Amino acid sequence: MNSSLPHSIRRQAAEWLVRLDHQTDAETRQAFTEWLALDPQHASAIARLQGHLAPLQTLPAQPATATLRRAASSRRHGRSIASLALLAMVGASTLLGSYSMQQGLMFADLHTASGERQHQRLADGSQIDLDSDSAVDLDFDPQQRRVKLLRGEILVEVAKDPARPFSVVTAQGSIRALGTRFLVEQLDDATQVTMLESATRIDAGGRSQTLNAGQRLRFDANGPGAVEQVDSQALQNAWDDRQLLAYNQPLTDVLERLARHRKGLVLFDKQALSALRVTVMLPTDDSDRALRLLARTLPIEISHYTPWLTRVTLVTKQKNN
Repeated sequence: MNSSLPHSIRRQAAEWLVRLDHQTDAETRQAFTEWLALDPQHASAIARLQGHLAPLQTLPAQPATATLRRAASSRRHGRSIASLALLAMVGASTLLGSYSMQQGLMFADLHTASGERQHQRLADGSQIDLDSDSAVDLDFDPQQRRVKLLRGEILVEVAKDPARPFSVVTAQGSIRALGTRFLVEQLDDATQVTMLESATRIDAGGRSQTLNAGQRLRFDANGPGAVEQVDSQALQNAWDDRQLLAYNQPLTDVLERLARHRKGLVLFDKQALSALRVTVMLPTDDSDRALRLLARTLPIEISHYTPWLTRVTLVTKQKNN
């Protein structure tokens, strides 16, 4: 299998294996078959994961394997060795440093690990703050100042230099600074930009959009989305205090952000959780507490297989009954 498979596909494959370990009904199997048919890389990712699982399930009871099996047999709800074997395989290469698996991230010009933050003053006098599990490459020359956001979230304060435009480039498009201070977040399939001061110009999908202070938008390969009004001072305070502040945002976005602040992997089904939106303030320096707070107010269940593997699932009415 191509070792450069996108992180999002590797993650989806891991989520499917855990889901299939717990749900074997016809509807789930059909959905899995349809997912496999969408892209040849899906089957490749599953094959690689299953290739690692097979030897783990047949190894002698060495200390690590024996521990996994004892943990599996003690689970009341039948969590099998397959889920924990998946953890063992993914844990060595993904969970203990998931961002480093993405091509080039360990060699990025600036990067942070889970739980870390970094502040840098750049050569032109601009300042950049990297949130937990984030990475950027820098490309500054006499004609331009370019920051490529590879993963995570950054806070940028741009120094004035009319002769050299300052831009942030993501997988979905670019943000050209027309002012000074803004947040950029790279999500799995989109980019979110929040203006704290002045303005930026968003270019994506062949369209442009100017974003002013106190505004936020998301853009993907199809172009910029709708502009939202936000409290820029509250967002700045939340950043300073290491809090995650969400205004009527998809729960899946919040889970993506929390996942960057955890050592290990957070698995969840985006489609199943797509209807849930939240307005919440959560501590990013205590992600276990943050997950508990979400579970108290939303119809979700948090399952911890080990400290390195957490799964978030929708609680159905049948389960409540």
